[in-house]
Amino acid sequence: MSRVLESAARVAGRFTEPRRAAARRLAALAALALASAGCIARGAPARAGHGDAGAAAPARPGHGDAGAAAERLFREAESLESRRRAIGVQLFVLDEAAEAGAAGERAEARRAALEAEAARVLSRTVAAYAALVDAPALRAAEQRPSALLKLAQALQDGGDLRGAEARLRQLALEHPASREAPEAHLALANLAFAAGRLDEAVDACDDALRGAAGAALRKRALYVKSWSLRGLGRGGAVEEAMEALRAIVQLGPARAGSPEATIDEAAERELVELYAAHGDPARARAFFAGAGERAGPRLLGEVEARAAWRRRPGTLDRPTL
Repeated sequence: MSRVLESAARVAGRFTEPRRAAARRLAALAALALASAGCIARGAPARAGHGDAGAAAPARPGHGDAGAAAERLFREAESLESRRRAIGVQLFVLDEAAEAGAAGERAEARRAALEAEAARVLSRTVAAYAALVDAPALRAAEQRPSALLKLAQALQDGGDLRGAEARLRQLALEHPASREAPEAHLALANLAFAAGRLDEAVDACDDALRGAAGAALRKRALYVKSWSLRGLGRGGAVEEAMEALRAIVQLGPARAGSPEATIDEAAERELVELYAAHGDPARARAFFAGAGERAGPRLLGEVEARAAWRRRPGTLDRPTL
């Protein structure tokens, strides 16, 4: 693996392959926020003795209305997913206690029990979503695209990357106009990038960008695309990577504290570094004009300042990507 690709894997990994503790932190905060709003589960909460009874039974043709059957299956799957998030909150609390040095034997035993329960609930969640998406009578159900995306996410959480990829491709193929399709393409790009299939990652990012995705998803797709292009290192790839980073800047600043705000900061910094190292000074003004009136002049100034610094006699160039 090239040095560029290794660097790409480290940076993009913050967005595509978070560590377990980081994932728990995000899941815990999301779950707590939803709980405070009184809507942790999209559907009705599981009834005692029913929510963890195992996989939902597949819908049978002629057994009630198909729409009602799809809604029932989706609610059951969402209830299981809600329970999995709740377990994630508890594991997050144990992680925090361990980092503070307050964990003991009882805490470790509790962790083992929770992790075992999480694995059981994950298996049931996968089966519940699969019961909906694989039922022939429910292929037209409005919940199916969302269920396919969540099924893929659950499979990935469980380490079944091939299964997750297959479900994402199924979603993109069978529901290309759905609002979940751009997320599926981006998830495919993340998987391809992590596996070193960089050409495939670029194509999947382009597929995500062709849809009617919002600014947040577009920024994530453009960022993965920029790193994939840099990893490829083919002729013109660096220029394409710079254009992808500039497109992130063009979208404007994200909400402070959001993952996309982190991408904004990284994109601006990396764009300046790349252009200072590989860009054409004669075209710099025109290139950064395309970054917008807010950020373009500032980034151009940073590039010109770097160029002036490098022209000073006796000054060694800084390492470049």
